[in-house]
Amino acid sequence: MMVIGLQWIDSMNSRQIWGYDVDPRDLAHYPVFYREIVEMVRPSVEDDNSVVVDCTVGSGGHSQLLLETFTNIKVIGFERDPGMAEKAKKNLLPFADRFSLINDNFSRFAFYMAGLENRLAAVIYDFGISSWHLDDDDRGFAIKENSPLDMRLDPGCKVSAYDIVNNFAEKDIADIIYRFGEERHSRKIARYICFAREKEPIRTTDDLSRVVLRAKPVGNKKKGSVHPATKTFQALRIYVNNELESIRESLSESWKYCKAGGRIAAISFHSLEDRIVKNSFRSLATGCYCDDHRYCQCDRISRVKLITRKPLVPSEQEMSENNRSRSAKLRVCERIME
Repeated sequence: MMVIGLQWIDSMNSRQIWGYDVDPRDLAHYPVFYREIVEMVRPSVEDDNSVVVDCTVGSGGHSQLLLETFTNIKVIGFERDPGMAEKAKKNLLPFADRFSLINDNFSRFAFYMAGLENRLAAVIYDFGISSWHLDDDDRGFAIKENSPLDMRLDPGCKVSAYDIVNNFAEKDIADIIYRFGEERHSRKIARYICFAREKEPIRTTDDLSRVVLRAKPVGNKKKGSVHPATKTFQALRIYVNNELESIRESLSESWKYCKAGGRIAAISFHSLEDRIVKNSFRSLATGCYCDDHRYCQCDRISRVKLITRKPLVPSEQEMSENNRSRSAKLRVCERIME
């Protein structure tokens, strides 16, 4: 793990921006919900020297957006991918006096935020992988690139996608694809994977996508539709990087570090992520963490109030600007003090 640039000094003036929006074409990375994030964060960052935590910095899109819009804030960012962390550090160099980068998993939120309890103005999450991973891929995230089947976001991951498809038992592969990809053909895909690896190892993304294409029914191969291997790739990536458990761990802690009125905004890209956010926010709002609410033994003390009763979805304008935003959902809650 590595912490980059933890020294704070007086804030610098940012360039003039139009209205409350920052033109996304001027940012290091096109951040999803860039208009909504600004408006959701605005009420909680009115005080000077407010601190915002960007749990998923990527190449720096949301952090840059917030630093340019609110010249009185400081941002602490998490980025687990060492290569991406270096990208973000370079892109956000103009804000070095107000930006701090932690090269580690946001699941370790409480470890790094020790001493900041009840002080944060906002916490931002943008789950999944970045466009950079999909466009400049050499680790197997993108189906369209013929690259090694790895999918590890950081060196600390114990297994790679290669290990799973070449060494795991057929049942375990099927369970992973079903649980983390919600793929109804998971058993057949796992069976075909095991057939293929008996002849030679499945080494690349092309190797794996060809196996999935042979396993999937013809009706799933329409031109222009989502690639038939998308859910399989998603499942392997989530398992390799322990993504869902990281989300649960971080959300269970981050609210404790928000001040009264501090907000948590979470952007998800598929139902598994969104379900965790919805259930976490609901539990915090009701004060009940029981699996069976009929027999609740909790204190029933609300820790947050829901700002979005239902998730926000991208506007037509945003989807026309950024096609990759089409599956995104945004949920926001606000800390209240009991």
